[in-house]
Amino acid sequence: MMAQNSFKVLTKEEEQANYNLRDLKFHKMSSYNESIAHFIDETNLLVQPNIPAAKHSLILSISDFDNNKFPLLPENDTPYYRYREFMNKEGFTKENMLKMLNELNFNYQPETFYTDAEKFVKTLSLDDKMKFFIPTLYFIGEDLHKLCPNAEWQFNTLNYFQPFSDVGLYYEKRNFSFYDLNLLLEEKLLNNKNITFKHIYQKVEKKLMKDKELWWDFGNIKGD
Repeated sequence: MMAQNSFKVLTKEEEQANYNLRDLKFHKMSSYNESIAHFIDETNLLVQPNIPAAKHSLILSISDFDNNKFPLLPENDTPYYRYREFMNKEGFTKENMLKMLNELNFNYQPETFYTDAEKFVKTLSLDDKMKFFIPTLYFIGEDLHKLCPNAEWQFNTLNYFQPFSDVGLYYEKRNFSFYDLNLLLEEKLLNNKNITFKHIYQKVEKKLMKDKELWWDFGNIKGD
């Protein structure tokens, strides 16, 4: 039996090796994070996240599950989660992004942002990189936005055990996603990939311009 407020983390392999859902009684889906719970004994549950990217499931007490007492796992601890108060239309603004940069003692200058950011990020801890991630996403995204003015920032809820929303620039009319920007920034800032901010911009720009040529080829107005 597990004590209240305790939990056990299972990898997918561990879960599959030890539990068969067909043999477990369903408890319910969480209204907090849409995770799915099945009984493994009288007081504990096997809890599975309702998101494909999640790497783990949990063994959690019924009490903790019903009271939304979920742990924060490493894959859940993202910049979007840490700064989730900004991950909405009201919060994801230039004013808030400049405030975050000021808190990091970074002086934003549009003309030199890419080179300044390149030097600055080398001085940051991982925690500060996670904070720097959000305004960097915003300002590089706004530069890309100039190439496709009809694109919009979209906010999507991700139901990890601790839910949050991520944000990406998206052009609905042509079904074009700028989400490679997010992925490349994650690789650079969180995984130390050797790529410059300017190159990140250029890679996403190249993909956009290639797709614009396809729109033209299909009889659409170039740049629409």
